Amino acid sequence: MHIKKSNMKNSGIVVIAALLLFSACKEKQADPVLEAQYLIEINNPANIELEDFIVDVDTIRLELSDVSVMHEIKNIHIMGDRYYISTWDHATVYIFDSRGKYINKIMDKGNGPSEYISVTSFEVDRVNKRVILADNFSRRIFVYDENGNQLNVIQLDFGPIIILPYEDGFINVYSGPRHEYQNPEMENYNIHFLDSQGKFISSAIEIGTPERIDIGSRFKTDCLENGEILFQPVLSDIIYKIEEGKKVMPLYGLVNKSSKHKFLSQKDKETFEYIVRIGDDKKSQPQEKESEGFLLSWGSVKDLNDYVFFAFGYNKKYYLYYSKSLDKSIFIDIERVKGDKNLVDMFFSSPKSIHGNRFYISPHPLLIDQVKDQLPDGILKTFFENTHDDLNPVLISFSIKFPE
Repeated sequence: MHIKKSNMKNSGIVVIAALLLFSACKEKQADPVLEAQYLIEINNPANIELEDFIVDVDTIRLELSDVSVMHEIKNIHIMGDRYYISTWDHATVYIFDSRGKYINKIMDKGNGPSEYISVTSFEVDRVNKRVILADNFSRRIFVYDENGNQLNVIQLDFGPIIILPYEDGFINVYSGPRHEYQNPEMENYNIHFLDSQGKFISSAIEIGTPERIDIGSRFKTDCLENGEILFQPVLSDIIYKIEEGKKVMPLYGLVNKSSKHKFLSQKDKETFEYIVRIGDDKKSQPQEKESEGFLLSWGSVKDLNDYVFFAFGYNKKYYLYYSKSLDKSIFIDIERVKGDKNLVDMFFSSPKSIHGNRFYISPHPLLIDQVKDQLPDGILKTFFENTHDDLNPVLISFSIKFPE
């Protein structure tokens, strides 16, 4: 059969057009971030005055006694008018009242039937007034009342990672490397719902969920307030909400509008390795990516009364605040914050707790000793000058005034 040249040319045009159309369709696939209920923009880092941003500062000295001597604070949970504080020994939870008076402590480390080997997860149940500890090594959940008295020990058939109270049972949260669980349904999901006896019921956030990434790290990636669960997979630009009935929906989506920072592509995320390399000349992949201007999210998100708070960074720290009432966001590079450097270093240290609209920090005693004489006149300088024992940590709480 003989085909005219002109027909061949036209046929080629049709084929090319079809290929271009197919390619365009592939490129225009729905962005899962844009499916979120709220979009929060990351703009260029803001230059802010510390004094115009930090307001309502309060100080709390934790009572020092023979039974309450503690070292550097790891986490703080607030339940009612009490502080529940864990330290880096992974063995003790201290209980103080709202003004820092010692009440009790949980310290059941050991090899007995009612003792844990190491606390690998620490949460509070504000609905039922309970403290929830979990031990990945002995595969158990330990439940205490608000005064620190043990109520129950629950044996599991898997190693718990992060255990949250949920309804009458619990949730196990996991966003690390694969091949952690024998149960294939648990293996293929991030969120595991358990009954009151720790038995597996169902899961959420399946493999293949947009933006889900599993890497070789274990970071706290959840927020539980008033029965609402927020979950941000590691390195994800989407924050999911798990509603009643265990329905999962993308609630917040992060949209990069910054000319100074970049987001990792999906391919970069899927090949990301969290490896700590030894030696000054060997940088880890997070360090390399951050030095190239990439923003790294480790799943640190808190949904507050008036704001949503996000933390980014590996070596460098970046904070993102979103005002619900103003529908505006402010992205802060700590190195660009104006004001007294000692106060900046103190206020922008990693928060130990965020509750309501208040942030709680606990500067290391050595830092306090170094800077207290150099602080400008004000609440903090007066407080540190009148404090004579430097053994127990202090708490500093504050709110933010969102720039309008």
